[in-house]
Amino acid sequence: MTGYLKIWGLTALVICSVVMTGCSNEQRIADGKPLRSRDPNNILKRYDKGALKWDWIGFKVDAEIKVEGKEDSFTMNVRMARDSAIWISLSPALGVELARVLLLPDSVRVISKVPSNKFVFEANYTELEKSLGIPFDFYTFQDLFSGKPLGMKPQEDKFISQVDGFNYILIEKFPRRVKKLLGGTDEREIALNPEGSIGVIIGDRRANRMMSRTDEDDLVIRRYWFDGVTFMPVIDMFNDLSSGLSLKIKRSGDEGHRQGLLPTKTRIIARGNDVDLDCTLKIRRSRINREYELPFDPPENYERRKSL
Repeated sequence: MTGYLKIWGLTALVICSVVMTGCSNEQRIADGKPLRSRDPNNILKRYDKGALKWDWIGFKVDAEIKVEGKEDSFTMNVRMARDSAIWISLSPALGVELARVLLLPDSVRVISKVPSNKFVFEANYTELEKSLGIPFDFYTFQDLFSGKPLGMKPQEDKFISQVDGFNYILIEKFPRRVKKLLGGTDEREIALNPEGSIGVIIGDRRANRMMSRTDEDDLVIRRYWFDGVTFMPVIDMFNDLSSGLSLKIKRSGDEGHRQGLLPTKTRIIARGNDVDLDCTLKIRRSRINREYELPFDPPENYERRKSL
């Protein structure tokens, strides 16, 4: 009898532990207590469990964009086939299509239908980067539109984790040369002031020599915030030490799909390296895993261009 009591006692303890672990953060926030610390793998596993599971995504989105102080707004109709194609139709408030875009893994295609500026553009992502000033490729756009943290490779990247208010922050570990460029500052010190400015501290000549010997990808400081309860990604921050470009992605809301989390609102802020961009995307309606046509038929009489 004593043995059965011990087994039942252990079982009850395990069940209580599981239940408490599942709701502990929500309860701790309600009680005004800090989140429980979690290692990076635990945070990423919980995010992956709730992440959107999709092969197709379609949505209409209201876009507000400010470039170097000039504001504009338009509607985007976006259709995506995973790892294959992203189709975008852009229209002003009156609803007449002004441009159509087809992003493929290796190329960018644009049809401009603006009456005074009709053309067809086709090139690679290097040309697009020259125009935008931001190093986005096909998979970056796919991550952005599907609510996934940009450029994250959980199987390859190594992170440290830290509690930051009601969120968890993951910071990619710095290579040795990056720590030297930052004057000895490491990722744990950055975690104590996660949204503080980051820049090269050592002298220009020495810094330039070190950066020339460092892989470009290693010169980008990556930080990711995840909601402490839902584990939805809420902020991505990137600082390019070589160019001075900073990029911030902020997400909020949830479209409420059974396939997982898709943010209702995404804001993109880019500063530095001759870039001044602030863009907000608000999803009006979205559908998951419905196959779409992706029509893209450039008129024969439109001018052909290789640059924007």
